[in-house]
Amino acid sequence: MIWEWIAAKGTSLMSFVIGLGFLGIAAIYGEYRYFFLCVALISIYIGVKQLRKQDTPFQKHEREMRRKQM
Repeated sequence: MIWEWIAAKGTSLMSFVIGLGFLGIAAIYGEYRYFFLCVALISIYIGVKQLRKQDTPFQKHEREMRRKQM
């Protein structure tokens, strides 16, 4: 059960980790601070969007059918 949740939410969790990494880089490098802050905010926004995404059973079935065909 936990592995299914991690597989479903893995992209959003990775996006959060990347966003936090860019926040750390922004704290260290002052010269490009605003660039790194923008990248971090975009990454965290994408993570929140993916985390709140709810797939319908039809979408899940279609995705599984495409995986089996490959």
